[in-house]
Amino acid sequence: MITRFSAALSSSLAQRLDDHLLRSDGQEDCCFVLWRPATGARRTTAVLVDLVLPLEGERIVHGTVDFTSAYFLRAATLAETHGCGVGLIHSHPQGRGWQLLNRVDHDAESAFAAQALTLTNQPLIGMTFAGGDAGHSARVWQKHGTQHYQPLQAESVRVVGDQLTITFNDRLLPAPTATSAQQRTLSAWGQRTQDTLARLHIGVVGTGSVGMLIVEALARTGIGRLSLFDFDTVETVNLDRLLHATARDARIRRPKVDLAAHAARRAATAPAFCVSALDASITEPDGFAAAADCDVLFSCVDRPWPRHVLNLLAYAHHIPVIDGGVSVDARGGSLRGAEWRAHVAAPGRACLECLGQYNSADVSAEREGLLEDPSYIAGLPFDHPIRRKENVFVFSASAAAAELSQFITMTAAPAGVSDTGAHLYHLTTGTLDRREEGCRSKCLFGTTLFSLGDAAPAFTGRHLAAELARDSRNDLRSRITRLVHQWRRLGS
Repeated sequence: MITRFSAALSSSLAQRLDDHLLRSDGQEDCCFVLWRPATGARRTTAVLVDLVLPLEGERIVHGTVDFTSAYFLRAATLAETHGCGVGLIHSHPQGRGWQLLNRVDHDAESAFAAQALTLTNQPLIGMTFAGGDAGHSARVWQKHGTQHYQPLQAESVRVVGDQLTITFNDRLLPAPTATSAQQRTLSAWGQRTQDTLARLHIGVVGTGSVGMLIVEALARTGIGRLSLFDFDTVETVNLDRLLHATARDARIRRPKVDLAAHAARRAATAPAFCVSALDASITEPDGFAAAADCDVLFSCVDRPWPRHVLNLLAYAHHIPVIDGGVSVDARGGSLRGAEWRAHVAAPGRACLECLGQYNSADVSAEREGLLEDPSYIAGLPFDHPIRRKENVFVFSASAAAAELSQFITMTAAPAGVSDTGAHLYHLTTGTLDRREEGCRSKCLFGTTLFSLGDAAPAFTGRHLAAELARDSRNDLRSRITRLVHQWRRLGS
C-alpha cells in the first residue's frame, strides 16, 4: 500500500501534453498515459513514460470530455505490453495550481480503477492539468477492502528538464511562512520562488569540502527538508578545507554527515526545518532508496560508482542531479592550474557520463573494491581523475558556488533562462567554457534507461569503503565505552 505519493515527467513529455490538452476552443480534453513506479524509502513516484493519444471517436468533447471503454482498454493493453501502469489525465482549462477532484471526475476515474489494477497489475493514476498556469496534480487509486477504491493525493508533481517546475499539493505541503531572517533572500527572487524552494526535499550526496558548503547555503536559503549522505569520517587531513570541522572532530572520528547535519540545524532559517543524516553510500540499497525520496540531488562525490547511481536517478527516476568537481594541477609541488565545473543532469541535458565526469569502466573497478587497493591506484596513470586528490578550500568554495548557481538558475529561471549549459571554469585564464548539447545519440541514460523507475537495473550493492568506515568508528566507540567502564570501576 502506497502511503506517500508523487509524480514526475520530463519537460518534453509535458510539452506534448500541453499541445494536446490546451485546446483553441477552450474546452476540456483528456488522454491516457503510461507510467512506471519509482520506489523510495518512504515515497513512491509515478514516472510518466508516454502518452496514449485518442483515436477518432475514442473521446467526446462537449464542454467537458468523455471517453469510451475501448479507449481505456487500448491504453491498458499498451501499458501491460510495456510493463507499465495506466493513468488518465484531463484538463481544467481555466484552473491554476493544485486541482482537487470534483464529483464527475471522481466517478470517471473510480469506474476504471479496478480494471486498471486487474489488467496492468498497477493502480490507476489520475491526473489533472490546470490550463491557467500549466500546473499538474495527481492521485493514485488504491484498493481498500474487497471492492472499494479510494484516491490517495500526491504531494507534488515535478516537470524535469531545462527547468524544474513543481506543482505542490498545498494541503499536504503548505508553503511555510517566510521569516524575518529571510528578508534579503525574498527581495532577490520573490515569494513565489521562495515558496517553491522552501518545499523542495533536497539531498546532498557527499558532505566533504564542497558538500558542506552547499549544505550551509541551502539551510540559510530556507530549504525546509535536507537529506545528507556520507559514510566518511572527519580526519586531520580534512581540517584545511572542511567547513565547521575542528581538531576535536578529527580526534573523536566524527562522521562527516553528523557534522553537516549539526551545522545545518544551526544555520537553518526555515521555520520547521528538517534534516536527516544517513551514514551510508548512495551506492548501498538504503542510501539509494532514501535518495529516491528527494526532489533534487546535489552530487558532491569524486568516485565513479556513486556518479553512475546518481545518473540513474536523474534519468530513470527524473530527479535532477546537480554535479560538479575540482581538478588541481600541482605537478612538481607548485600550482600550475585548476579547474572547477558544474552542471545539471536531467532529461534533455547531457548526463554525467557524456560530460566525462566518470568512466563506466571504473565503476566495475570500484564495485570490486579495487579503488581501495593502493597498488591498483599506484598503477593508474598520473593524470587519472581517481589519483588527482589535490584541493584547497578556495577551490571548493568556487565549485560549491558554481553548483548552487546551477540550482538557482534551474529553479528560479532568472529573466526566463533556466539552462545555461554545463560550465567549466579555468583558473589560469579566467575563462569559462560552456557545453549546451545533450547526450550522445546512443547514450543508455537518454534512451534505454530513460523513465524506467524501478524497472531499471540495480546499480547498488555492498560498498567496502563504507562498511570499513562504519566498522572503524564502531570499534573506536566500543574501546571508549570499555575504558569508561574500567575508569568507573576503579573509581568505585
